[in-house]
Amino acid sequence: MSRLNFSNKLRIIHVLNHLALIPAIMYGSWWMWVAGYAFWYGVIGSVGISLGFHRYLSHKSFTTYKWFEMLMIYSGCLATGGTPLGWAGSHRLHHAYTDTEKDPHSPNIIGPVRAYFHIWEPFRIPSRLIRDLLTNPHVKFCQRHYFKILIGWASMLCLIDPLLMVFGYCLPAVFAFHAYGHINTFGHLFGYRTYETKDSTSRNNWWVNLLTCGEGWHNNHHKFPNKYRIGLKWWEFDIGARTLETFGLMKTHR
Repeated sequence: MSRLNFSNKLRIIHVLNHLALIPAIMYGSWWMWVAGYAFWYGVIGSVGISLGFHRYLSHKSFTTYKWFEMLMIYSGCLATGGTPLGWAGSHRLHHAYTDTEKDPHSPNIIGPVRAYFHIWEPFRIPSRLIRDLLTNPHVKFCQRHYFKILIGWASMLCLIDPLLMVFGYCLPAVFAFHAYGHINTFGHLFGYRTYETKDSTSRNNWWVNLLTCGEGWHNNHHKFPNKYRIGLKWWEFDIGARTLETFGLMKTHR
């Protein structure tokens, strides 16, 4: 099964989202920038991507309630990083073949620039890696209607106020784009290694963590990919794990 996480349509949307920074700079207030970052970090990034697409769908590191599962999956779509199925499938491929020719975005194979800007070669995800996800009705719905979800969200915000679309959709999507780049590139090039792992390149990096909602402790994650907690030392802040624990959102966990 072919799953391109960044299709040509997504690339066009990412270009448009970056162009939206022009009116954001010209007409936006400082609090709008703060609100856009807060929406990315507190909802789309931490709940949608870090918890939903990554720890829940990709690694099944915890189980949760149906309403929170829906929130994670649909808010994760707004990051514009690909469908839940494509995102989780490519991430599982990354873990299965880290830093080899089959790794879709290893900076050591395709180079840091291509890894950062998602200029990946076409790749196929074996059906065996995503078979379990095909039974999830929300994953299947998002696979069929992904671009409708993005357009519908952006259009709704724009009808209320164009600047709301810029700071409520475009800016968080730009943060998401660069968060992926930070993890895929710097997470394998710079930082410290607490654990020896089979990949030999994964790194923990505190400044990557500022944008990636607890995902900056990449060496920890490659050592224990199925654990819901990625920040393992007391000072390795992990907003995703804190959210699950503080609000009692886990039924079971690893």
